[in-house]
Amino acid sequence: MKKKQGLTFFDLFSMGFGAMVGVGWSATLNNLLKNGGGPIPAAIGFSLATVVFIPVALCFAELAPAIPVSGGVIAYTKRAFDKRMTFIAGWFVAMAYISIVPWESIAINDIISYIFPAMKNGNPLYSLAGENIYGTTIILGIVLSLIVILINWHGIEKGAAFQSIMTLSLLGGSVICVIFALLHMDISNLVTPVYSQIEGKSHTTIWAGIFTMFGLAPSYFSGFDTIPQSVESAPDVDKRKLGKVIVIALISAGIFYALIFLSAGLAFPWTQTIDMDRPVLSNLFTKIYPGMLGKVLWYICIVATLAGLFSTWNGFYMAGSKVLYGMAKAGILPAVFAKEHPKYKTPYVANLFVAVTMVIGPFLGAGVLDILSVLSSSGFVIGWGIACMAVIRLRKCEPRLERPYKIPAGNVIAVTALIFCILMFLNCVIPGLPGYMGISGLIAFAVWTVLGIIFYKVTNQ
Repeated sequence: MKKKQGLTFFDLFSMGFGAMVGVGWSATLNNLLKNGGGPIPAAIGFSLATVVFIPVALCFAELAPAIPVSGGVIAYTKRAFDKRMTFIAGWFVAMAYISIVPWESIAINDIISYIFPAMKNGNPLYSLAGENIYGTTIILGIVLSLIVILINWHGIEKGAAFQSIMTLSLLGGSVICVIFALLHMDISNLVTPVYSQIEGKSHTTIWAGIFTMFGLAPSYFSGFDTIPQSVESAPDVDKRKLGKVIVIALISAGIFYALIFLSAGLAFPWTQTIDMDRPVLSNLFTKIYPGMLGKVLWYICIVATLAGLFSTWNGFYMAGSKVLYGMAKAGILPAVFAKEHPKYKTPYVANLFVAVTMVIGPFLGAGVLDILSVLSSSGFVIGWGIACMAVIRLRKCEPRLERPYKIPAGNVIAVTALIFCILMFLNCVIPGLPGYMGISGLIAFAVWTVLGIIFYKVTNQ
């Protein structure tokens, strides 16, 4: 009997789900509830986002098994459009992935500092964007970054195995959190009040709170598109299932977020939860379960939080290097990015490029997290939108392309997904809208765009 090799269905699911569900659901739950004006509007906002993202995921579900090669959006755009459009798609998706990598290396220091407060004792080395940077946190961030880098250096199977372990830990820990939250449920905690305007937030109605959450959603749901990056490494997975795993991962993440918001809201008055110190969900359990049980649940929640953080970190590290590798293979980035390790067959130059951004993260500190978040969101919706366009284009120019899964209803769903992506991008760049990236974000976006133009000109002289 032939032994199966490469990635499994669950490995692919772990990449997508683990990349989407990071750390915010636990550590900064209070900020999410503030942005929504309560757990109910927060849950509705993210549920609405899940529904909106399904058409986008369906576009990837058609493309991934039809063009099962590394590179994801790059491969699809190359097949459907010219070199320039391929570069635009790849460059901004790379921006999205690479922005998340240092974000996670910053966030993990924050989480571990909750467990070991002494890490931030003494005088900081310096301050950046209003946040103090300590030598101990820099060292820790570098060490943890090296662990992720070395795991992936030895092949995608190693990185995928680590991803699966982290996803299982995340799922197991979060299930325990939800169960014990519901055991202490009181409906009055959730609905008193259903919505409230929060100081410092601009919304004044429940609908505005819902759409504020909707505006934040791209950065929290980004990750389902990491699955197509690795389908070439899953030769034994039925092509018909490749599309399903993308949609399943997206819907699972939406359900996960809604359950966390609602169970936490039922367990404890949310108007008090929003004033808790981080890590919020862990501290919530010490409130509702005084004594040893509360302490045990605190640590279980912290472990699940770290697992979520590592799964996102690892997933985007793998995806970011795959995008650069795919762009080099397509001839739109210098060929050096396509070099593979002679033994492990990993794109080691692309890996090293992303690794540098990972190691830089601890030197930047939490003050730059917002800028990195909006850069990521805008990059994703550009890439997703071009993927939707590729579906429409390929149906016209390659009608006989084998499609193990084909979106029903003609081009209606693909066009709808494209419109959603355009609206989400406008939400990022138009002042006054909930997802507006601000002047700092626009400057960073412009710098990345100019850098991309330079790369393109140099590569395509």
